[in-house]
Amino acid sequence: MMPLRRLPALWHDRRASVVPMVAAFGAALVGAMGFALDAGLYYAGSRDLRAATESAALAAAMYPAQAEARARDSLSRNGYDPAILRSVELGRYCADAALSSPQRFDASFTRCPGNGQSTAVRIRTGKPSRQFFTRVLGGADPIPDLSATATAARIDEAGVGVSSGILTVTNALVNSVNDLLGALLGIKLQLGANDVQTLANGYVDAGRFFDALAARVGETGTYGALTSRTVDLRALMLAAAEAADQPATAATLNLVAGRITNGYPVPLQGLFGLGVWKNMPVGEANEQPGLRAGINAYQLFTFAVQAGEGSIDLTDAISRVAAGSTIRLAAVATGPIDRPRFSFGPAGETSASTSALRLQLNLGLNLNILGISVGAVPVLIDVAAARADVSAIDCASTAEQARDSRVSVLASSGLVNAYIGQAPASAMTRPMPPLSASDIAPARILNVLNLITADVRAIAQPVTGNSGTLVFGPGGPGTIGRPGTPGAAASIGNGAQTGTLLTSLTNSLGAPSGIQVKALDLCLWPVCDATATRSQLLGAITAPLGALLGSTADPLLDNLLAALGIQLGHATVWVTGARCGVPVLI
Repeated sequence: MMPLRRLPALWHDRRASVVPMVAAFGAALVGAMGFALDAGLYYAGSRDLRAATESAALAAAMYPAQAEARARDSLSRNGYDPAILRSVELGRYCADAALSSPQRFDASFTRCPGNGQSTAVRIRTGKPSRQFFTRVLGGADPIPDLSATATAARIDEAGVGVSSGILTVTNALVNSVNDLLGALLGIKLQLGANDVQTLANGYVDAGRFFDALAARVGETGTYGALTSRTVDLRALMLAAAEAADQPATAATLNLVAGRITNGYPVPLQGLFGLGVWKNMPVGEANEQPGLRAGINAYQLFTFAVQAGEGSIDLTDAISRVAAGSTIRLAAVATGPIDRPRFSFGPAGETSASTSALRLQLNLGLNLNILGISVGAVPVLIDVAAARADVSAIDCASTAEQARDSRVSVLASSGLVNAYIGQAPASAMTRPMPPLSASDIAPARILNVLNLITADVRAIAQPVTGNSGTLVFGPGGPGTIGRPGTPGAAASIGNGAQTGTLLTSLTNSLGAPSGIQVKALDLCLWPVCDATATRSQLLGAITAPLGALLGSTADPLLDNLLAALGIQLGHATVWVTGARCGVPVLI
């Protein structure tokens, strides 16, 4: 037993004072070290889980229809139990610079519905975090379970256009191009055969063209804002020259631009369809491969002219003379622009069409029948729009996607009608109103003191169109183009030419309601009865009219329509580019 006299000395002894401090703070120190370890494990696990989840989202977005199976397989290959997959959500990707990254995933298919097909996948994963010390805290454990969310999208796109195909350049076609397009523009176009051929064979890189045009007109917003503008045709042609595939194409586009000095305005609204990229900022064509497609230089020019307000009237009508008779193209009207002329985007929401078109002809026979002069015969030709819809983009799982992938296009050529007679006064307004056979009234082409009259009205047997699926790529009649390489077009139609249409028009004049001749009981030498007079007048009109339609009107109309990018009863489709999307995180 320690003597009592030593207690005061022990009270002042500090040599063991650290022991109670260690006892007091040791538990807290061990707890802090354990928390730091568990927190480090949490952040490392969170990083690894996020990487695995992103990989699973990319795998799932490659084929959204197999999203869950592909996500589970990806997680397994990255060393995770597939059971950590909490949810797989399908949606649409909204390519809109105004939206935040989370908002660009549209699970409701309402913000960017498109064709209703999934283009994006959102993956959520979760698992308990690794813990050594903090788990003993139970409900007070500050370390949460691991979780991760990743969203990826893949968009396959194609560019499509529809026209009359590659032009066969002849002198007659060149004359029609200069006469018709020059009249619509109100200028002397004066293109040569080499110029038209160069444009017909030349292509413009769509993405570079839009960026060059945006720079010229001062557009700094989106591609959608650019294509909502009205621009000067000269600026459009100069921008196309900057994006031309060949120096010769650029030189010809610059030549055309130099001829356009009257500020011809072209509304771009309806001319181009930019699909999912319309809300992306201009100037990023190289970063937005959805715009990597070609535009035929001639089609760009002629469709731009048709989009403007140019018109033809009797003061500048295009005429052809044959054997003392004349054919005058008096007016051209186009229908409402309800589909773009050039379109780029995914299957199911990408379509292009030609213009619905109406031509007004006046056929001046200049015949003298029984001493009576016959007036002009009015002819109206209605051409419905040809249409092309991208129905499928099948991307090959090979290293040569550009060669092995296929694009399917549902194409249709439009119905064509022709009439002889008096159309309503509003028939040639723009956009042109609907017209049917019942709207055509007889046109008086002969009147002698109201004693002898001849009225004509005829309805042609319609040239019906055709429809079907055209395949571009292996096994199909067409090939997929790309900037600088147009690819091979494919056509659908019924083989009808203008002549078939106009021949049936002439034949219908012989029907009882075709030509109505009224003659009083006058003796007209050498015929002295009304029946014989009618018969002679009928033959005297139909025979030369049929000859005029066949020898002069047919080739004239073929070339005029070709100048506008139209072939009766046919649709010639081009797939100007295709891109098989690579899944990207959004």
